[in-house]
Amino acid sequence: RFGGSRALVVRFLRKFPQDGAYSALAAAVERQDWPEVERSAHTLKGVAANLGLERVRTGSDALVQTVRRGETEAVSALFRGLQADYEAACGAIAALEE
Repeated sequence: RFGGSRALVVRFLRKFPQDGAYSALAAAVERQDWPEVERSAHTLKGVAANLGLERVRTGSDALVQTVRRGETEAVSALFRGLQADYEAACGAIAALEE
């Protein structure tokens, strides 16, 4: 997707923490707004997939599928796992060199 350019990958990865999908998801989980949880998790899944952030992608996908199945009682636990993976990804991104 990035034409083999490490600099381009790093540039896009550095923008990831500023993307609003995660904060929208966190707010939706807090409000128990299930349609917004599904929408925000789906958006985050796509962004993470494009950047190769596999753990964030799989965690987001798990939330999407759980809400679609109506298993909303599992959302909080899944979100906590995603939160840890998201924070780890952001930490790794912050440590990247050009």
